[in-house]
Amino acid sequence: MSKTYTDSLNKTAITISESFIDVKTGNTITVSPKVVEQIKYHSANQTLMHLLLSALHNYLHPKSAGSSSEVILAEIAELKRLIEGGSITLNRKENQEYTVKNQTDDADLDLKEVVNVLEAFGG
Repeated sequence: MSKTYTDSLNKTAITISESFIDVKTGNTITVSPKVVEQIKYHSANQTLMHLLLSALHNYLHPKSAGSSSEVILAEIAELKRLIEGGSITLNRKENQEYTVKNQTDDADLDLKEVVNVLEAFGG
């Protein structure tokens, strides 16, 4: 059973059936309740065209899997794993004092902040 949703203001209409064929893979995919919910919401708020164009844009231009934030999070996770596994031993108090004593005026980063961030993520 299919249903047509319209955005009369922007002259946009879409008919949704229970499933569709993914044009990249050829697989038949069931339309999820969340998709139907979003289509209903955007058709009621005259933003259906924007939803469709956003979905097409994200489908045709997916974000790269190796974005810098993902790489940073992976590095932090690896450091946390090493610390928790006992591969790295730290005496945090001595390490923190050493970092503060050896801080130079030319440093681009505030090393106290770096220590605080590492402690926050490292446990």
